[in-house]
Amino acid sequence: MQDQAKKTKNKKRALVFKPYAKGNAFDSGALKRSLRVMAYFFMFAFLYVIVGSALQFGSLAIRVLLNVLMVAVCASVVYMDGARLGESEVAFGEIAYTRQQTGKETDEKDKLRCYHPLKGVMIALAAAVPVVLITLPHALTAVKQTYYLQQLPKWVSGYSNQAEVMAPLQYYARDVQVTVLDILRMVSRVLIFPFANIATVDNPDALLVMDKLSPLLAALPLIGFPLGYMTGPRSRAMVHGDISSSNKRVQRKQKKALKARQARTAKKNELI
Repeated sequence: MQDQAKKTKNKKRALVFKPYAKGNAFDSGALKRSLRVMAYFFMFAFLYVIVGSALQFGSLAIRVLLNVLMVAVCASVVYMDGARLGESEVAFGEIAYTRQQTGKETDEKDKLRCYHPLKGVMIALAAAVPVVLITLPHALTAVKQTYYLQQLPKWVSGYSNQAEVMAPLQYYARDVQVTVLDILRMVSRVLIFPFANIATVDNPDALLVMDKLSPLLAALPLIGFPLGYMTGPRSRAMVHGDISSSNKRVQRKQKKALKARQARTAKKNELI
């Protein structure tokens, strides 16, 4: 019984590809679907803030492993969404193809829902536009991070009349104002939080590299969407293969049952 289960498990699933009507990669449907993918960035940012702060380990190997794993989990979520959309659009393309073969007209709205191999790429690129617009200014203006005191201790005020003491300390009493670039930098850091964890604030050179690459790193999880979307035809073929295999099993059972009935009828006739 166990051997039978192992054979069934190890047996490759049948693939049955059916023709389908292709849509257009550069249509308004792709732009509308990109809005859903954009929403993932809010989820990822929330996840980075909540979970990312717990992944600041002292060990470089563990820190790299866990933070990269978190990015991979985010990419897998987008991958599954792309695979779901790809399979559903192939299924709709099969319906549209059947309508075309029977001479029926296909509405423009229906054509927007048909599969195209490059549509997943276009959806991912459109979804990445807001992230790139946020992170690009920071990437272009990023400098090595330095720290300085913003307020002198109170006991220093006793030397306010001594120019030789206060003059060198004026550097530490600078008034720092928050600018638009500072806000963009904070948002950008949240979007690349796992990579900032890897670099750490104690390594300003590595952190500067992460800042310069922030548009690419922030949009990195989106690579999962076109990869998942492109599995649509194969996923749909697996569904058809499972249906075909199930029908064949039913037919074999029916033939076996028919032969058994015929054998029993033959024995009864012999007895008579």
